[in-house]
Amino acid sequence: MSEANNKKVLGFGEVMLRLIPPNNKKIIQSNSFEAIYGGGEANVIASLSCFGHKTKFATKLPDNSLGDKVIRDLKGFDIDTSSVVRGEGRLGIYFSEIGHGYRSTEVIYDRKYSAISMANKEEFDIKSMLKDVSLVHMSGITPALSKELYNLVIDIAKHCKQNGILVSLDSNYRAKLWSLEEAKGFLEKVLPYVDIAFLGKLDMTNILKYKDNDLDFEDSLKDLYKELFKNYPNIKYVACTKRSVHSINENSLKGYIFDGKDIYISNEYTFDILDRVGGGDAFTAGILHGVINNMDSKKTVEFGVCASALKHSIRGDINLVDEECVISLIDKGLQNIKR
Repeated sequence: MSEANNKKVLGFGEVMLRLIPPNNKKIIQSNSFEAIYGGGEANVIASLSCFGHKTKFATKLPDNSLGDKVIRDLKGFDIDTSSVVRGEGRLGIYFSEIGHGYRSTEVIYDRKYSAISMANKEEFDIKSMLKDVSLVHMSGITPALSKELYNLVIDIAKHCKQNGILVSLDSNYRAKLWSLEEAKGFLEKVLPYVDIAFLGKLDMTNILKYKDNDLDFEDSLKDLYKELFKNYPNIKYVACTKRSVHSINENSLKGYIFDGKDIYISNEYTFDILDRVGGGDAFTAGILHGVINNMDSKKTVEFGVCASALKHSIRGDINLVDEECVISLIDKGLQNIKR
């Protein structure tokens, strides 16, 4: 897959405004909020830019200053925004109330009538969008926003398959956006066109309804992934993480990748959490970085989980670390001070 190095990685999805009460306050306590811009697919693309890849992003943004701000932020990561559509609607918002100790983090969405959720398929020129692109990353969030976007994501995946462009898909199931049955219907339609899938054990059993043989986690995951590859032989890799929550502020993470024959498992990393949002996107970007650069599967999954571990130490949605930083953690572990 080394030919992908000379072309762009495209992300397609919604960018939102995230509002956070300061100092771990509850929303009911707060009269001011910190503003951060991000979204699952955009987080992945920005992270890949930090790893040195040529990138591009497509979405629809409101034709106002909030849309201008998103464009400026994307360009700040040297992301090509030529396929971003502007028009009617608003920028979706979500409030993120950061937990502490035994108090969970909570999210409140305010995204109805966002510009992208009201977009029509015809507003996006798929052929132009995918020019000079070797890999497209999308998620299950976007098709849950509207029927138009549902069909558009399928059309993009089909176009990629017809033109030798790799497709990466993160399930990213959101119960507040659609039902398990709706998500199942979408996955069954899109998976025949997917090359790299990000599906965890619960995606396999709760959404796709695969039978869990009640083995230990790793053996069970391998059996589920074998069933997935039997049903969708087009898939080249499937990956996920397993998170152990010791408290809201301390988690452990382990990564898994399956190539159709073997499952490769990363070391487990335990870390304090400054900001958990975007941790899964950081793992996704790390895996894609490994696949694009032809890393072996063991190194790829180690890179992915270390990228995610590092993201938890960074405020905001985006993983602001480069390849050297991730490799340093893999090779040298935690260092007190880098001199």
